[in-house]
Amino acid sequence: MAKWSAIVLIMMVMIVAVTIEAQEESGWTICFRQCSQPCRSDDGSCYENCKIECGGPKPPLSRLR
Repeated sequence: MAKWSAIVLIMMVMIVAVTIEAQEESGWTICFRQCSQPCRSDDGSCYENCKIECGGPKPPLSRLR
């Protein structure tokens, strides 16, 4: 019985962790959309500034080419 309780507990912790991750990603997306609304479609620096301001996703440390 204790084995099943441990399995259920681990599953619940994983669900909570995934939910928190999804909410953080959603928060960044909302901030980026609001910030980039006045940007022209060909203004890349405006989008980059919004990405930095909203704490967007970080690029990988090294690229494999």
